Amino acid sequence: MNLVNLQIDLAQRGKWNIGYFLSGLVFWIYVLTIFLNVPIDKAPTYWLVGTFFIFPIAILFSKLCNADPFTKGNRLADLVGYTHMSVITMSFPIILVVYFKYPEALLLTMAVAYCIDFYVMSWAFGSRIFGLSAAIRVFLSSAAWLFFPEYRDLLIPVIVLLTYASLVIFIPIKRNSWLRSVGTNA
Repeated sequence: MNLVNLQIDLAQRGKWNIGYFLSGLVFWIYVLTIFLNVPIDKAPTYWLVGTFFIFPIAILFSKLCNADPFTKGNRLADLVGYTHMSVITMSFPIILVVYFKYPEALLLTMAVAYCIDFYVMSWAFGSRIFGLSAAIRVFLSSAAWLFFPEYRDLLIPVIVLLTYASLVIFIPIKRNSWLRSVGTNA
C-alpha cells in the first residue's frame, strides 16, 4: 500500500482515533472536577490515578464511535500506536518524579507530555489539526503556568479540555473533508 491508501484506511477504519480524543476530553473534565472538589494537596493523587483509565475509556469510546481503535494491518496505525506508547512510557518516569517532588507542576507536565505524539498523528492522518492543537495547548498551558500562577490549576485543565473539545468537534469535519479531497466517501 502507498501512503495515501494507508491514510485512507486510517481515516475510514480508525476515524482518526476519535475515541482516544474523546477519552482525553473526559480525562481533563475529570481533572477539572477534581480540582474544584478535592483539596489541592490531594488532587495530584487523583489526577495520577485517573491517567490509568484513559486507555480503557478510549477503547470504549472507539467502539461506541464504530472506530477500530488499533486499525490492525495498517503500518501507519502501528507507527501512531508505537509512538503514543513510547511517549507514555518515556514520560511516565518524569510524571512520577514531578508527582513526588514537584506536584504543583503535574498538570503542566501532563498537558505537555501527553500531546507530543500529536505531530506524528498530523503526518500519519494527513491533517495539521493535531499538531496545531498540540502547539496551542502547550503555548497556552505554559503561558498560564508562567503568567497566572494563582490560577494555573484551573486554567491548564480548561485549556487542555478546550483543545480536546475542539478536536472532537473538528475531527469528523476535517476527516470527511480530507476523505472527499482524496476521492473517497466518508
